[in-house]
Amino acid sequence: MKKYIFDYARKAKSISYGALRNKSEIIGIVIHYTGNTGDTAKNNADFFTTGNTRSAGAHCFIDGQGLSARSIPLNRIAYAVGNPKGAYKKGKYYAMLNNSNTVSIELCDLIGHGVTDKQLATLIKVVKWIKKKCPNVQYIVRHYDIVKKDCPEFYVDNTVQWKKLQTLLLSYINEGV
Repeated sequence: MKKYIFDYARKAKSISYGALRNKSEIIGIVIHYTGNTGDTAKNNADFFTTGNTRSAGAHCFIDGQGLSARSIPLNRIAYAVGNPKGAYKKGKYYAMLNNSNTVSIELCDLIGHGVTDKQLATLIKVVKWIKKKCPNVQYIVRHYDIVKKDCPEFYVDNTVQWKKLQTLLLSYINEGV
């Protein structure tokens, strides 16, 4: 069993995140997908450290092999769920969840299918870890639920599968409540 929750850590360029925040202010976890095939948690973390040129980022990445990478500390606001220039419609949680009060998890290599078994196992560990560090987390939503962006596309197109995944993940943040 590994000592640390993440297999890899590399801090993103400052263009990817904003101000410090208190972890007690975090109330939600947002699930995204990278929109790539065959990408890894490590190569995404590396990209956001060296190649990113826009205001975008995520706290962590989890790939299809179940490997994870941390990119932005939880006490920093990741630029992940905004609505630049009103590009997207407002979702159900638009008025409630935003960059300031959420943690963003990017799922890698998720084109045309849901999470792999290994990815799910790591996602559960990461969700539990986030809940431990951010005790006020009570929501787990898709990026789509905030700004109607097709993200993660598979779970926007397959709402029944999303509800199953969301219910499972929520059961881990509600343990002991």
